[in-house]
Amino acid sequence: MHPAFANAGRAPGLEIWRIENFEPVPYPKNNYGKFFTGDSFIILNTIESKNENKLIWDVHFWLGSETSTDEAGAAAILTVQLDDILNGGPVQHREVQDHESQLFLGYFKNGVRYEQGGVGTGFKHVETNAQGEKRLFQVKGKRNVRVRQVNLSVSSMNKGDCFILDAGNDIYVYVGAQAKRVEKLKATSAATQIRDQDHNGRARVQIIDEFSSDADKQQFFTVLGSGSADQVPEESSADEDGAFERTDAAAVTLYKISDASGKLKVDTIAQKPLSQSMLDTNDCFILDTGSGIFVWVGRGANQKEKTDAMSKAQEFLRTKKYPAWTQIHRIVEGAESAPFKQYFDTWRDAGMAHTRLIRSALDMGSDESLDVDEIDSVVHQLKKSGGRAIGFMPDHGQNTVSEITQYVSKPDSDEVLKNTVPFEENLPLLGFGSYVLTYKYEANNGDTGDIVYVWQGAKASDAVKERAFEDGMALAVETNALLVRTLQGHEPRHFYKIFKGKFLSSYTALPISAQLFRVHGTVESDIHASEVPADSSSLASGDVFVLTSTKTHKVYIWHGLGASAFEKEAAKERFAGYWNDAELEVIEEGAEPDEFWDELSGEGQYDRSLQERLAPLLEPRLFHCRLTRAGHVKIEEVAQYQQVDLDTDDIMLLDAGDEIYMWVGSGATADENAKILDMVKRYIKLEPTSRTMETVTIVRVSQGQEPSVFKRMFPSWNYNYWQTLPSYEDIRRQVMDANNEV
Repeated sequence: MHPAFANAGRAPGLEIWRIENFEPVPYPKNNYGKFFTGDSFIILNTIESKNENKLIWDVHFWLGSETSTDEAGAAAILTVQLDDILNGGPVQHREVQDHESQLFLGYFKNGVRYEQGGVGTGFKHVETNAQGEKRLFQVKGKRNVRVRQVNLSVSSMNKGDCFILDAGNDIYVYVGAQAKRVEKLKATSAATQIRDQDHNGRARVQIIDEFSSDADKQQFFTVLGSGSADQVPEESSADEDGAFERTDAAAVTLYKISDASGKLKVDTIAQKPLSQSMLDTNDCFILDTGSGIFVWVGRGANQKEKTDAMSKAQEFLRTKKYPAWTQIHRIVEGAESAPFKQYFDTWRDAGMAHTRLIRSALDMGSDESLDVDEIDSVVHQLKKSGGRAIGFMPDHGQNTVSEITQYVSKPDSDEVLKNTVPFEENLPLLGFGSYVLTYKYEANNGDTGDIVYVWQGAKASDAVKERAFEDGMALAVETNALLVRTLQGHEPRHFYKIFKGKFLSSYTALPISAQLFRVHGTVESDIHASEVPADSSSLASGDVFVLTSTKTHKVYIWHGLGASAFEKEAAKERFAGYWNDAELEVIEEGAEPDEFWDELSGEGQYDRSLQERLAPLLEPRLFHCRLTRAGHVKIEEVAQYQQVDLDTDDIMLLDAGDEIYMWVGSGATADENAKILDMVKRYIKLEPTSRTMETVTIVRVSQGQEPSVFKRMFPSWNYNYWQTLPSYEDIRRQVMDANNEV
């Protein structure tokens, strides 16, 4: 064990070592976030898992753009030693300058700064109050900032970013005319960090923005040595657009790797969709996502395979002719990260995982204990029969919808007809239309608010869907309500509950020829009957189905072998009075009369498995959404997110599996708000699961109106946070006050 690692990873927090003469040397905490282009670093982040009462580690080795091959090799070897000290528990990451992972960048709230030089170049730190060479830095990024040195010229600047001019005793922050609040705050924080790290806090920070006088603005360019405010170029969209195009990843592929023959052998296992069963505990695998690779090491893999995993990954990069900066993440069985698990359709964790989602789904407080086996059984039943988005339960659906508005196409016309009628719990929703419902929720904890549901039928025209969504959005904005968009057949459980167990949806107006309905439910209040194609292939042994036939004037209730007694009884109650004079006939699976099969295009193949393949229960993940200057949607993950990561200037996407929350900050523009569906479409296109726009429920949440089901997705929630959030003007005054103390 290297002495520098003696106490590594013992307590939560960040630890950094700089590689000097091939040895790890502890890096001063005051310099955290500052990296040298000619060096290599090891970064260890330790967090405490409160749910599992243990420490979790991520270890990164960072390679500067000018670091030597020997130093890079030393960083990799020492990272393995650190991993061994922590009993192979950490997730390992290989980071290359300018291409770091969002997880890595997220450690440094003031941004990552690249300095020229390094240990091998004889680089010396800037002396206190030095009047040395001036430096101009570009502050790039919004969520995770990179601060990089650029040429000392007005041509290096643009109106969309912020820039820092370090002139020794004075550090200037030039705020681009198009910069937003968070970008201004990040640039100011980066400047104060340069002041503290490079000048021992003895420099003055001068902010040049829209509040500055013309003389102050010209003073900046005088110190810079060129240009004026009028000569600052417009923001270029070329880099953003190029990055946008490159984010369309190639096919996700799983490989098995082995060097048993003496030479690295890579065998293709499968492409997306992937299942957890494809991974073998005795082997190592590479998951190629197109934008980076994961190395998965099974618990049964031998020590050499575990030690050599990262070198195998780098050899894999060379074999595939991937760029040297491609991100590599090494994970061990049982410690898989949320981003890794998202690539598998069937992922199921052993033990306690997904606790925030489970508590939300079951309306449990954070102080209530969880029994693993009992919870797993309840969640399985909810996922099977309780509807989608089981975590979205603002209340128990006990209140009544006042009215419902139907949208349908006018016959032989593109015109959309709108009709508002009184709400009835047994009112069937028709698949050729869309509906807008308003509901006032009242949670047990005292939370109250309004929900605007937009239900879109499977057979509805695009014009009908768009009109209903637009009207629903306008109503939600006007009343400061939650907006929930859901599609026929994929409704959230809460939606069923507001129908008090009488929900029924069909493709067409009733009755017509033969119609087949699938009946689901876990309790009386969430029973739902949804039409499926009238074909034998729609049947499933685990459920109850109802066939209505105008030919025989009968209502057949078909009991699958795995159907619950509860569902059987519910189907009988729901359809007993479907037609006043129709005959009700109960049929057991395997004893169907010929007339039953005649209505379903003959007896055919259907799902006879009693073990239904359920959608995975995904860990929640947070993403920052914004529009580029060219109008494209850009999406960036916020790793290990907190409430503070919600950007009030923009829109955030919280992926909770069946439901996707679109959180709208108070500073988001009307154009951004109007592009919410486009943002979700872009996200669904890029994210690795097999979900589609039709299968997810979309929930729009306004800043300050977050329901408990949203707040529970965060490790902690400060109810007064928005009121105490400092403004840009507050931070600006603080900086000016600090200058008076220099």
